[in-house]
Amino acid sequence: MDKINRMKNFLKKSKVLRKIYNNFNFAYKKRYSSYVIDKSNYFDPSIHYIGLKHIQFGYNNVVSEGTWFNVNKRIDAEIGIEMGHNCYIGKRNFFSSGKEIIIGDFFMSGINCSFLGSDHKFEDPLVPYMFTGTTDCNAIIIGDNVWLGANVTIIGDVTIGHGSIIGANSLVTRTIPPFSLVVGSPARVIKRFDFSNNIWTTDFSELRDFISESEYKEQLAQFKEREISPFPSGKSFGDLFS
Repeated sequence: MDKINRMKNFLKKSKVLRKIYNNFNFAYKKRYSSYVIDKSNYFDPSIHYIGLKHIQFGYNNVVSEGTWFNVNKRIDAEIGIEMGHNCYIGKRNFFSSGKEIIIGDFFMSGINCSFLGSDHKFEDPLVPYMFTGTTDCNAIIIGDNVWLGANVTIIGDVTIGHGSIIGANSLVTRTIPPFSLVVGSPARVIKRFDFSNNIWTTDFSELRDFISESEYKEQLAQFKEREISPFPSGKSFGDLFS
């Protein structure tokens, strides 16, 4: 087992041998693990999972170092965290699911983003909160082509509409409509995209002509074959461009 781990570490550090490493890693997981992640994904070795069999990943995703996936509701074959295709997860993101966390295609997050769908129960302060259990009623739903800047936190029962951008350091506690530009703590919509004039506008109260989710998915499909670079995702790639 030590020889296998040393070989994996050597292969990961070489840009030229990345493809060999991916094939080796996939074969290793297929033999020694009951759960296989599609080999088109790149997941940094430092990623931490709780409830891996309740997590579903699409293809062509990159998940950066230090990211943590925590499924609190681990029942039968239910999926607690679901990620689409062509997503990039920044360093040290934290996913803690209540009912579920669903992430659409072409999602991108910056460093230190948190997705908090579950809380510790606190009805009785005479019991240590670490022993009170967690809630499982909230769902976080994120549409296609959503971008989260650095240090964004999403808390509670929240849907973020497709095509939206959440500014750095924002705290999102309520549903965001599609094609919104959002900033602040608590987060608020400051602009929406006007498809009639092809601009982001602050005067959006009368806007009605938005692309539907299904139409938007068709529009994005033309980019589905583009490979997402793993180079910014972990320290194993950190010296490649120095």
